Amino acid sequence: VDNEYYLNYGDSNWPLKSSSNRKLKNKNLKEINEKRFIQEIANEQYYRLCNWKETDQAINYRRFFTVNSLICLSIQEEDNFNLYHQYILDLVNKGIFEGLRIDHIDGLYDPKAYLNRLRKAVGENVYIVVEKILEKDEQMPADWPTQGNTGYDFLAMVNNLFTNQANQEKFNQIYSEVTGKFLDPSELIEAKKRSILFEHMQGELNNLFQLFLSQQLVAAAELDLIGGEQFKQGIAEMLIQMPVYRYYNYSFPLPEVDVQNLTTILNKVGEKQNLKEVASILIRIFIKMPTKENVLQNQALSIFYQRLMQFTGPLMAKGVEDTVMFTYNRFIGHSEVGDSPDAFGLSLDEFHGKMKDRQKNWPLSLNGSATHDTKRGEDFRARINVLTDLPEKWKTAVDDFIKAIKQSKPLHHIFESVHNNDAYLILQTILGAMPMPGEPDDDLQNRLAMYIEKALREAKKRSDWAEPNEEYEQLVKKFANQLINEKEETYQVITKILSDIADFGIINSLSQLILKFTCPGIPDLYQGSELWDFSLVDPDNRRPVDYKRRNNVLKEDSAINELWNKRYSGEIKLWLTEKLLKFRKENEDVFASGEYIPLKVIGDYQTNILAFARKKQQKTVIVVVPVGLASITSKENSQDFDWLKTQIVLPETWPTYWKNIFDDKDGVKDILNEGILINQIFTDVQLGIIELSEKRNKRSAGILMHITSLPSAYGIGDFGKEAKAFIDFLTETDQKYWQLLPLNPTKKGNGYSPYSSNSSKAGNILLIDLEQLVTEELITSAHLESAKIPSDGKVSFADVEVLKLKTLHKAYQTFKKQLPVNLVKAFETFCEIEKEWLEDFSSYTAIKNHHQQTEWYNWPDDFKFRDSKTISAFENKYHDEINEVKWQQYVFFKQWHNLKDYANLNDISIIGDLPFYLDYDSVEVWSQPELFKLDDQLKPTHVAGVPPDYFNEKGQLWGMPVFNWDILKQNDYDWWIGRLKKNMEMYDLLRLDHFRAFSSFWEVPAADSDAINGVWQNGPGVGFFRKINSNFPDMPFIAEDLGEISDDVELLRDKFNLPGMKVLQFGFGADMVISPHITHNFETSNCIAYSGTHDNNTSIGWFKNEIDEQTRERTITYLGHAFEDNEFHKEIIKLTLASSAKTAILPIQDVLGLGEESRMNIPGKADGNWTWRLDMAQLEPTKKWLKSLTEICGRKK
Repeated sequence: VDNEYYLNYGDSNWPLKSSSNRKLKNKNLKEINEKRFIQEIANEQYYRLCNWKETDQAINYRRFFTVNSLICLSIQEEDNFNLYHQYILDLVNKGIFEGLRIDHIDGLYDPKAYLNRLRKAVGENVYIVVEKILEKDEQMPADWPTQGNTGYDFLAMVNNLFTNQANQEKFNQIYSEVTGKFLDPSELIEAKKRSILFEHMQGELNNLFQLFLSQQLVAAAELDLIGGEQFKQGIAEMLIQMPVYRYYNYSFPLPEVDVQNLTTILNKVGEKQNLKEVASILIRIFIKMPTKENVLQNQALSIFYQRLMQFTGPLMAKGVEDTVMFTYNRFIGHSEVGDSPDAFGLSLDEFHGKMKDRQKNWPLSLNGSATHDTKRGEDFRARINVLTDLPEKWKTAVDDFIKAIKQSKPLHHIFESVHNNDAYLILQTILGAMPMPGEPDDDLQNRLAMYIEKALREAKKRSDWAEPNEEYEQLVKKFANQLINEKEETYQVITKILSDIADFGIINSLSQLILKFTCPGIPDLYQGSELWDFSLVDPDNRRPVDYKRRNNVLKEDSAINELWNKRYSGEIKLWLTEKLLKFRKENEDVFASGEYIPLKVIGDYQTNILAFARKKQQKTVIVVVPVGLASITSKENSQDFDWLKTQIVLPETWPTYWKNIFDDKDGVKDILNEGILINQIFTDVQLGIIELSEKRNKRSAGILMHITSLPSAYGIGDFGKEAKAFIDFLTETDQKYWQLLPLNPTKKGNGYSPYSSNSSKAGNILLIDLEQLVTEELITSAHLESAKIPSDGKVSFADVEVLKLKTLHKAYQTFKKQLPVNLVKAFETFCEIEKEWLEDFSSYTAIKNHHQQTEWYNWPDDFKFRDSKTISAFENKYHDEINEVKWQQYVFFKQWHNLKDYANLNDISIIGDLPFYLDYDSVEVWSQPELFKLDDQLKPTHVAGVPPDYFNEKGQLWGMPVFNWDILKQNDYDWWIGRLKKNMEMYDLLRLDHFRAFSSFWEVPAADSDAINGVWQNGPGVGFFRKINSNFPDMPFIAEDLGEISDDVELLRDKFNLPGMKVLQFGFGADMVISPHITHNFETSNCIAYSGTHDNNTSIGWFKNEIDEQTRERTITYLGHAFEDNEFHKEIIKLTLASSAKTAILPIQDVLGLGEESRMNIPGKADGNWTWRLDMAQLEPTKKWLKSLTEICGRKK
């Protein structure tokens, strides 16, 4: 305050009485600072100045623990309560504060009375939690009007869950060998509490004793006989023997449970030889004498006992938390607030029991794992808990550590002066605090130095806050610093054990996070711990938070498997935190008031799985985390660990379908198992949260076969008579559809795959029927004969290319010479109508021919960059070659439309197939590069692929350039609309291959050698399909929605009522019961059912050669009867045709019952695909059977 005087000492200003201020105003500075005058002023004040050490022996006010500068308020006085809470209550009333945290509730004179008054002041809707340290098995008072505590009890429960209690004795032995003695933690706790009381809280003890005397609780004669000092020691022993922070019943006579508790304490007082008589008297005073009739005596007892309880908490805190936790270093993971240094593990059943009790009594208590007061970061503890799973490995590391110290001259010299207990503390601390492998050191050296100073002073053995031993502190700091010197062998020992446990520590950390969010209680997140938290005691755990980095991480859209690959960065923890926050918000009722139901686990590793359900009415969430994973596998196998038949058994009435919240994948209990396999739940990481759910469930048929598979004399199927014969077969068997593969050009460089074409609109001229050219007199029978290729049952692409192109060239030459009027006119009309794509394609093809089929991006720059003069000159010079390409396309489309007309006349509709991407070496990329993501050198910046999955850890790199959807959108998607229109001129329905890319597509940097670093990019989505819908009101499309798809893909498909695909071969896996490909799970009839596709094995090949025994068993079980292997195709065809799908499509190989040698394509295989051909004689025996079954299943046309 301006113009006021103070007594100043250090950074403290002590206010003066008003009379002193008046006296000072008449003095000059010299007079004021005269020592005699300052003494006179000091003596006038309401307080007395003294040396701070004096408070260890005498004190006339209540302080916070042993902190002299923090004076306690008599908050139990109503006026004080009202004054102190005025501003807080104002913020509550304004809705700014919706909850209140009460710090150190045990320091209050009457916690319950305070909480009752606070609850009355704020109302029932304000969330209130109290900071309350609960000892093992201690319960919060049930009559407190709070939602619970701040979560230190939960911290201890989870911390102990991940401690392998079976190895406690081994850790005792290691600690004993290191220190050279066996330390009993209970004796140590008692000794430290005794030391704190008599060395630092003697003033409080004296005050308690004086209160005891003032209440006349013992007769004067008895007091004189035994001696006041003995009673004082007895009171001291009551404080020391208190097993918890405090008790809360003060009204005498005490309730029975409190009688038992106090009797136990007083009995322990009596175990001290010199206090037996005092203990006997105290038992008489507190236990035996109180009766309801003795009101005055009871009041006196209550006054003393209630004050006594105010000091048991500070003594416990200073003796255990602030001393023993830095002294007893057997395993420092439990030297934590809320936990106990002598704790060592919790069984699965014990944990379940505590959670059930928590849900019953304190469902809204906080679930904490890190706070501003915790002594070690949550991930520090999770990491070193792994050591309890690996005692032998830890002992080896400790032995190697000590050996390395002794072999190091600088370390050994220091080590001789460092106490072994301190060295062991430092080893564990370094191991827990070190950053993840490969991550920055995070200023570890300076942080360790601050920690060591505090740890040594708190331990009060070789240094102290009152009298710091700075020489020893500096020695230990130097020792720790040298230990982490990369040149020292100790550093290698530490990093080796860190490497062994780091991944297991991550699993523990993420499991801890999951439990915090899913166990009964409210998850409490400490800012800064969203990434890896290896912090030490304050001020280390109160460092500034890098919010910018966290925000940047949150902007990234990564899958959990990708995050695991970079797990050391901590991003996976932040991702999981965000995921859990959203999931909990979406399922608020389940977690706020749902049951906690422990689930039975059976199998080889049942003791290593914690599983429980949170259930509210029909909503069930199952949580599964591993416990002690390091004890059953190595770090190398930790991520792919096979849990064998370990499984979770669900109650019989529960659903067995689920969705995994980490990857949104559906799953189902395998009918061959009693429960849900852990291997089904732990997919991308060894963690799992699944939501159980009930799976709720005009007809036509068709055949899948490509044109190339038709028989012919010319090495490849074509548009000739055999195609019409096949249409006749379809008609005779009551089929509605003929589904084809893409009809665009193919090339040798792409294995003749119809899905990797150099044009989106041109046709594959190898499919032209040469015999029709004879009819049109463009070639002779001799030409036709020379084009024949002996058949070996496979397509001879290379031979066909040579002979058919040679024959087509002859036909074109004839066309030029004869110029038949009807053909010329039709050709000219075709060229005019199709010029939008035909001009570029014909020029591109001709240029390519002149460059020995070299890819356009390897052409000379003038051609590559489409220099107008160069292209014009070429077109003028080679006009005839270009015209020949156009003529070939004319013939292709004329023959195709004739064939389609024949099909339509016979009530057969054609289903076409549209590949999503185009080959980099395609005419569209060359002629319209702006539609693709290319750089200024026309090189792709990004290419297509699919992300890593279970089958391919590096994903699939397809290599096609991705579309520039921004440009396409600016042009109202005209290019795509034109592409679709061209296809719909050819087909009646169109299958949209890789449909998921319309929603989102995997985009990979073009320079990458695999697909790992790709990212999901948004596809054109709803806006695109609205535009398509306006051009195609009937939306005659089929969505190829196979493989890994997201909810967004399904939403896009369903929004425009597009039928998806169901492939029955995919339906018999472990997820059979919920597989979208098994017939009973078709949720809508608006889908196309397939027994298999061009990318699958034939049904016979699949059943006989591809599947495992379990899939085989499931398949037979599902079909309900035995059958010969060679008859399986009939079984799956029956299932397909009988399904609820509006359309069923059968690969012709399945209709014929052919084996895997007749497979059309093996994805990932570069050569030998697409070559299978049909023998028409095989069709006849199937006609009756296929027709009958089609009719029985209601699919007759």
